[in-house]
Amino acid sequence: MSQVFFKAAEDIGPMNTQIDQITDLFPAISPVSEGDIVAIKIHPGELGNTTYVRPVIIKTVVDLVKEAGGIPFITDTTVLYPSKRFNGVDVLNTAATNGFTLGTMGAPFICADGIHGDDSVSVDIGGEVIDSITVASAIAGADSMIVISHCKGHPASGFGAAVKNLGMGCLDKAGKTVVHEVARPSIDTDKCVGCKKCVKVCPWDALSVVEGKAIVDHDLCRGELACFASCNFGAIVPPADSPVRMQERLGEAAFGPVKVLPEKIGYINWIFDLTPGCDCFNFSSPAFAGDVGITASKDPVALDKASLDLVNERMKHDGKGCVSNVWGIDPMIHLEYADKIGAGSMNYELIRK
Repeated sequence: MSQVFFKAAEDIGPMNTQIDQITDLFPAISPVSEGDIVAIKIHPGELGNTTYVRPVIIKTVVDLVKEAGGIPFITDTTVLYPSKRFNGVDVLNTAATNGFTLGTMGAPFICADGIHGDDSVSVDIGGEVIDSITVASAIAGADSMIVISHCKGHPASGFGAAVKNLGMGCLDKAGKTVVHEVARPSIDTDKCVGCKKCVKVCPWDALSVVEGKAIVDHDLCRGELACFASCNFGAIVPPADSPVRMQERLGEAAFGPVKVLPEKIGYINWIFDLTPGCDCFNFSSPAFAGDVGITASKDPVALDKASLDLVNERMKHDGKGCVSNVWGIDPMIHLEYADKIGAGSMNYELIRK
């Protein structure tokens, strides 16, 4: 049974700030040895997003890594969809705009999968649905890693935290495609009006309009569904089973970074600003639940299960249902697959500190 440590939001005060709480939790989950080059995996937020984990929290972890004898760098990867984080240069520019620079953090920010999002290491994982996955090279090449995740809703996985930060955030573009490709859509020609919005938004040139109707080239499509979000007519149709199949792949893909850095990853979940959407959104919606606190563990699956249980407990107390109601998606699917493949265990002991 894995230990999950918890600091409650209601305990925060002038003598017990979030900085104090992180400082107290860190020794219990730190994998850092003297001289380690340490990846601090974060999500710096999309340009326009305002609810990602605050820079002061990340700076605290940077300082703690240094105190432990580590050499830290802060990192994230490129994305598949049109964004201010589509290539390595934009990732660094967006991170800097949102407060993550060498000057503010005391550690450099590195795009882990390179300029074009193709710098990676292939890892055999032997899952039920994925045989291998590509982990961003700067993460695979680190000696140890701290994964800091903002807990929030997500339209594909229902809930996003440590497992998603591993199974999506630590991968290069090819790895992300392996997770997303099961969502390659078809076109409902009866609804399509040939407006070309989907063509303009697709960064992979996978869509075109022929004789007034959109068509999808599945050889080019990555399944990231920017086209789906762009269509006002419901003409872009993902496979009905894609939410389940994507979660299966997400859970298994999380084993890639875990296998590359065995026993050398510590995890912190920041359960504040529980927005319905991911920090990938270029805006931040109002929270669907009140602040819960900070959890930490050496087991990402146990950590996410405990975090999810705490959020559901808070929502039930406030009469707001549960996380599954936010997007109509059960987030347990990706946790179950991460558990089955060996990324961690859902059995946990919650230790309130």
